[in-house]
Amino acid sequence: MFERARRRLALRYLALFVLVIAAFSLVFFATVAVVLQPAFDLVPEVTNERPEVHAYHQAIKRIALAIAIADGVVIVGVGAAAYYLAGRTLRPIQEAHERQRRFVADASHEMRTPLAAIRSTAESALARPGDAEGDEAALRTIVASSERLTGLTNDLLLLARSERGVLEPRPERFDLSVLVAEVAEAVPGGVAGGSSAVALTLQPDLEVRADEDEIRRIVSNLLDNAVRYGVGGLPIQLRTQGVDGQAVLEVQDHGPGIAPADVDRIFEPFFRVRQDAGAPAGSGLGLAIAADLAARNGGRLTVDSRLGEGSTFRLELPR
Repeated sequence: MFERARRRLALRYLALFVLVIAAFSLVFFATVAVVLQPAFDLVPEVTNERPEVHAYHQAIKRIALAIAIADGVVIVGVGAAAYYLAGRTLRPIQEAHERQRRFVADASHEMRTPLAAIRSTAESALARPGDAEGDEAALRTIVASSERLTGLTNDLLLLARSERGVLEPRPERFDLSVLVAEVAEAVPGGVAGGSSAVALTLQPDLEVRADEDEIRRIVSNLLDNAVRYGVGGLPIQLRTQGVDGQAVLEVQDHGPGIAPADVDRIFEPFFRVRQDAGAPAGSGLGLAIAADLAARNGGRLTVDSRLGEGSTFRLELPR
């Protein structure tokens, strides 16, 4: 598909150039033909008209041949350049198409799991009528799978609407450190002490102007990611500070870390570092949503990670 589109675009570039150079060649040839007419007495020492006419026709033929050869060489060169430029023009479209194809495939895969659970559970319940206890367990499974499917659908809608610019941030002034502390309090294990799930180092009065709900979603996603991939017994470090006019939040875990080849893809939708059966549950949308929301609020989200040493996610927002 990409190659066909590339060839069509290259041929259009080439056809346009051929028309331009053909028009130029005709005008140039006509001008030269007029200039070289014998009436201009280019060879006054010759009195006989026949040698003069013969010389004129020979000159015209040579000029026409030279123009044809030059046009052929230029057309071949321009054809190669047009093919190259067509490839460069279509490359972003090809990459976007590939991302869309992968996105649809990943979304379908993620949705298939809860849908399969709902169907199999319902079929099992129908196969044993009158089993009240089994029906109750089946309904619980169906509800849990439905909630997972609803959450995945909501995340997909949020990501799609955010990327298309449908959602507009509602900036307001708030203290980033206070927001981080509020989000951390909801983590199982509490906050405070060396054995807690989260250890806080917060700079007071760290005001930012952004959409508070969206920043809260970013912090929740980062903290949830750190909890799922962190190592038990080691606290997750949350630090806020002001650096060069930026309000910075760092979320550090002591998990397995991310391979250098995966760091550039960590913010892609549905990308997960671990795909094995023992991988933590999740859809792979949290970091993609967080990065997109950060950009919408004038900030950015980055990661610094080393295998075996953990990862540090860094959110920067303008103060």
